[in-house]
Amino acid sequence: MLAAGTQIATGDCLAEAKLALQARLSSLPLREILESDRDGEHSRIVLELETLARFHSLVSGGGGPAIELMILDGKGWSLEHGRWQPFAAAAATAESTAADEQALADQLTEGARADCLGPVERNGRQVVGYELHLDGDQSSGDPYTTMQLYVDPRTRLPLNIDMTGLGDTGPTAGHETFEYDKSIKLAPPR
Repeated sequence: MLAAGTQIATGDCLAEAKLALQARLSSLPLREILESDRDGEHSRIVLELETLARFHSLVSGGGGPAIELMILDGKGWSLEHGRWQPFAAAAATAESTAADEQALADQLTEGARADCLGPVERNGRQVVGYELHLDGDQSSGDPYTTMQLYVDPRTRLPLNIDMTGLGDTGPTAGHETFEYDKSIKLAPPR
């Protein structure tokens, strides 16, 4: 994995974007906030990663009840009816989450295209922008996805991703924010 601040200006927009996405995993702790709209439903996922084996997630919206999980080094808990309960699938959930985090950069492979947007202003600050075109994940019904990735020019870490796509039932849209927060320290729930 790349360390934060690794020089990645190669002129190859796809390679630069992929390196930035890989670098975020070497910059933990990290909070990811993903808001998305699909089929008229809004959902929000907040994921706090101390390490890939230590994380807390809260999934809300999407037409169902909120789901809250905490996984700490192979032990897990889920919040049910206001009380934390042991979560038997902790190891599988941790492996799945780690794989999902790794997969974000891995999506930028065969069939992906990228354009360098260069320096742009985003939320009142100067960032480096990339527009990425992915063929999509046929298993989820997404024939294509377009992502605008915004990277801090100093640290070369991603700050935001805006996503649009066309799923099997219509358009999808999402916005992901990355917050690199060294104060994230997870402890077992009480």
